[in-house]
Amino acid sequence: MGTWGSGPLDSDTAEDYLDELEEQSVSQRLTVVEKTFRSAIGAGGGSNSSVLPEEVMAAAAVVAANIPAGRALAWNEEYPSITEWLAKPITPALASSAIQALEVTLPADGWFWRSWVDAGEREEAQAAIGSLRSVLRPVSEGEST
Repeated sequence: MGTWGSGPLDSDTAEDYLDELEEQSVSQRLTVVEKTFRSAIGAGGGSNSSVLPEEVMAAAAVVAANIPAGRALAWNEEYPSITEWLAKPITPALASSAIQALEVTLPADGWFWRSWVDAGEREEAQAAIGSLRSVLRPVSEGEST
């Protein structure tokens, strides 16, 4: 099916990533999420990255879901326990890595945004990523939530 919506979890790739995480322990999930961010940041947004943008978005959504302010965001209803997938509190370093990975993977003028055919859906996707950043940013700056 590919992509069926504009949210960070609305694609086959994101769903596959979440299915993999769902089967793991809390500590294993953290390891996978951190590796996803490290790989994306290390690739610097290059097309040779082994991490897909949809995986970075899903990993960032998992981190955001585990921050109290992130519980208010609309999550894929197939993962109702996503808010319990990581140990609390989320560290500033993890939130910062999530933001940095989103920035290098999804630059404003990058191919991911240009690939959207419908401008309205592109704007919805940009707003969804903006919501993730707004939940992650205070934690990355050391503010308690």
